[in-house]
Amino acid sequence: MAQAKRKILVAMMDGFGPDYLQASEMPNLKEMIKKGFYKTVSACMPTVTNINNASICTGQYPETHGITANSYFDLATRKEHYMDKAELLLAPTIFEKAKKAGMRSALLTAKVKTVTMLSRGADVAEAAERPTPEWVIRLGAPADIYSAEINYWIWKAVLRLLKDRPDIDLFYCHTTDYTMHMSDPLGDASQDHLREIDRLFGEILNACPDMEFYLTADHGMSFKSRCYDLNRYMPEKGLPIFFAMSAERDPYIKHHRTFGGTAYVWLNNATDYLRAVDILHRTEGVEAVYNKYEAASLFHLHPDRIGDMMVIGDRDTVFGPLDGPVEVLPKEFRAHGSLHEAPVPLVAYNTRVDMAKWQEYVSNRDLTRNIVL
Repeated sequence: MAQAKRKILVAMMDGFGPDYLQASEMPNLKEMIKKGFYKTVSACMPTVTNINNASICTGQYPETHGITANSYFDLATRKEHYMDKAELLLAPTIFEKAKKAGMRSALLTAKVKTVTMLSRGADVAEAAERPTPEWVIRLGAPADIYSAEINYWIWKAVLRLLKDRPDIDLFYCHTTDYTMHMSDPLGDASQDHLREIDRLFGEILNACPDMEFYLTADHGMSFKSRCYDLNRYMPEKGLPIFFAMSAERDPYIKHHRTFGGTAYVWLNNATDYLRAVDILHRTEGVEAVYNKYEAASLFHLHPDRIGDMMVIGDRDTVFGPLDGPVEVLPKEFRAHGSLHEAPVPLVAYNTRVDMAKWQEYVSNRDLTRNIVL
């Protein structure tokens, strides 16, 4: 008897920390957890989207796939560039692995940057931020990128493909965390957003009861109260630096103003390192400072794609460009990037892998390593 054709859905829920799961009803997801597997694991550092999206999509750490922030700093040109191009990704995607296994795949995302970075090997690649005319005809125009509603479009696209493209075996879906930036887990906006997503999960499982369902997140979210611009702060403290960059820097500035809980610092001279460490260790809100090799070893980062130093903030602190060296942030400001946003959920349902095997894994990147294609 022929084996039934597999259907696999990988959900990368941007900003979906365990506190959002715990605070929301989400009966369909919680039923999957009850009947399947759940574990709180760690996101990759820095806890920003591109690093973790690449890690989940390849099943590898940044030391292997090469994505180390949402942006990178080109020392030759002295310019920042978004780290969202396929040529920067050094490891095969889950779509390329699926193709080798004779499977067809689809990448459905809120953000264009996910398509430009991760779509190698995908048979369908659509970003709700900028959909093709064909998809606007199929589903209607999606909502603005700065909305909760744009995420619903993604799950409706899964339903449409289940109906129109039965040849698609693997779905990788990436949402946007705009609502998590704007609302804490108990807020009405968050509750409404996750309730609707869970309803759509139910529709997907009703349409395809045997769907293998795998879910994790790239990071959680925390309120932040202060931001340092290290390009201004360090000279004020007596040590000019070459450049500092927030690992969170990406095009979606309404989410977070490019402020994130980790910064990379390039020094003018290697001999400045100890003075820089001394200044930073005496700075309120700086939780940890590492040289590039310590950071690469501890966080599995690619050492050629980070600064001379990695600076990590505490739960309240972020880094990014300002008009002055430091700014007190509005009480509603929420962001991520530090170790405090590292805990994320990992869910497996209808999996073919022995449940005991899942207990071995500790990182969100392990989610797709455990899917045998």
